[in-house]
Amino acid sequence: MTMPSMPIPCARRHLLLAGAALALPRHARAQADFPNRPVRMIVPAAAGAGQDILGRLVAQRLSEIWGQPVVVENRVGAGGAIGVEVIAKAPRDGYTIGVVNSSSLAITPALMSVGYDPLTSFEALGLGASNDCALAVRADSPFRSVADVVAAAKARPGQLTWASAGSGTSTHMAGELFRQLAGVDIVHVPYRGSPAALTDTLGGQVDMTFNTINTLLPAIRNGGLRALATTGQTRDPLLPDVPSFAETGLTGYSASGWLGFAVPAGTPPEIVARISDAIRQVTESEPFKRSILTAGMRPMSSTAPEFRDFMRTEIGRWAEIAKRSGARMD
Repeated sequence: MTMPSMPIPCARRHLLLAGAALALPRHARAQADFPNRPVRMIVPAAAGAGQDILGRLVAQRLSEIWGQPVVVENRVGAGGAIGVEVIAKAPRDGYTIGVVNSSSLAITPALMSVGYDPLTSFEALGLGASNDCALAVRADSPFRSVADVVAAAKARPGQLTWASAGSGTSTHMAGELFRQLAGVDIVHVPYRGSPAALTDTLGGQVDMTFNTINTLLPAIRNGGLRALATTGQTRDPLLPDVPSFAETGLTGYSASGWLGFAVPAGTPPEIVARISDAIRQVTESEPFKRSILTAGMRPMSSTAPEFRDFMRTEIGRWAEIAKRSGARMD
């Protein structure tokens, strides 16, 4: 005869549940209450750069969601490679999140030896923003369209000059893609950063610049520069009256820089999913979108698998463009 089961007293039941929790492997308990201590956000760029703005916006909101500090650390140098290597070699526990972009994952590894593999060293978390560039000239320049630039470059090969933020940067590759697709010979003048390239364009030391829209926007709005085309697939919302390169007839042109988030490869899938979901909660919010637009970038959001597939395609595309350019890192 089976005896009826007796209820377990409340206090004893709590002890049994606590014992079961303690019996779980240590890594399983750590995943269950992640995060239970401060998290690092590695930004492989200087303060004020697009990656830094994105990282700080998301870090602040994650701190609020998790109730744990998310502390931004800027690690600069070698086209972003120094900071990205820190991300790749961090402990695989989710407590180091990195801001990655098209330059550090696609362009830099194609031009120099780096301490990470862009395809295998990371677990993708999600996209955060894109940072379009524009081709801009001084307001008193005779060039009023992309067609004007192409015609002048073909009439005077090797005589026109264009500035970028430096060899191997996304601004350099945006110009290189234009040069390759338009079939023109214009001379690249690399600078150490976007502000320096902007200054010399305004000063007339170079004929034009490919630069990020957030860098160019003040000079465009005050009448110092004229934008001829933007590098995204569609018009940029910050410059709605300026055509994209594709609209000017340059078929196949698309050169948006993208920014997203990653953790080291081997981070437990449960933690990757938890971080990815939290980041997506931030990037799909209206306050985040407004802040990113104000900073001169386009908001983006994705799942972890979507970002992983996007990264793979973009890394292959930009690596090929970088190799064809013959560029060398500064």
